[in-house]
Amino acid sequence: MRHHSKRCNLRLMTRFVMQLIAASLMAACGGGAADGDVARGQQVFSEHCVACHSVSSEVVIVGPSLAGVATRAAANRDNLQPRQVLRRAILSPQAEIVEGFADLMPPDFERRLVEADLEALLSYLMTLE
Repeated sequence: MRHHSKRCNLRLMTRFVMQLIAASLMAACGGGAADGDVARGQQVFSEHCVACHSVSSEVVIVGPSLAGVATRAAANRDNLQPRQVLRRAILSPQAEIVEGFADLMPPDFERRLVEADLEALLSYLMTLE
C-alpha cells in the first residue's frame, strides 16, 4: 500500500511541476501582460514614439493620436487580433496608414526594437483603449 501511495504522490508532484513549467513558459512568451511589461512599454513609447504620437485624443503631433488605439485596432477589416494590427502598424507602417495622415512613420522599427521591447510596447498600447 505504501508503494502505491508514493507513486500517487510522484504523479501529483510531476503534474504540478509540469503545470508550473507551462505557466512560466506562457509568461515568458507573452501569455499575459505583466505590469512591468506595460511600464517598459511606456518607456519604449517615450523613447521611440512620443515625438510623433500623443496619447491624448485632443493632441495631434505628426502622426495620429494613439488614444483609443486598441479599440480602433479591434475594428479592423482583416479580422486580426488588435495586438496583431498594432504589430503590423509598427513593423509595416505603410500597411496601416491612417486616413488624413502622410506616410511618415519610419519603416525600420524591426531593426530599432528588440522583440522584448516591441512586445512591451504592444502591451502598453493595448492599455490605450
